[in-house]
Amino acid sequence: MHKTPEWILVGLALVWLATPWVLVALAWKKWARTRTKGNPLEDLIDDPAFLIGQILATVSCCALIPLFIPAIYWWGRMEAVDHGLIISLVSGLIAGFILPFGLKCAKWLSFVGCLLNAGMVLTFVVVESA
Repeated sequence: MHKTPEWILVGLALVWLATPWVLVALAWKKWARTRTKGNPLEDLIDDPAFLIGQILATVSCCALIPLFIPAIYWWGRMEAVDHGLIISLVSGLIAGFILPFGLKCAKWLSFVGCLLNAGMVLTFVVVESA
C-alpha cells in the first residue's frame, strides 16, 4: 500500500491554513482602497453586512492561533485549542451567512476564507476524534 509522505500532508495543511488569512487580508485591502479619502468618520459604515462579515472572518482566522500558540496561561493547552476551534467555527459560519448580503465584490474573498476555516476546523475535529 502506498503511503503519502508526512511532509506533503503538513504542507497542504499549512497552505489550507494560510489561504483564509490571505483572502481576508485581500478583502480588507480592497475595502480600504475603495474608502473615501475625506473625513474618516464620515460614511464610516457604508456596507454594514460586508463590514460585520469581514470582522467575523478576521476573528475566525485569528481564533485558530491557539492551535499553534498554546502558551495562554489562563487556559490549559487543550482548553485553548477547544476555545479557538469553537470561536473560529462559530464566527466563520455566522460570517458565511452575512457576507453574501454585502455590496462589495471583495465579500467573496472573505466568504471563501470562512468556508476554508470551517472546513479546517471540522477536519481537525474529525481527525482528533478518530
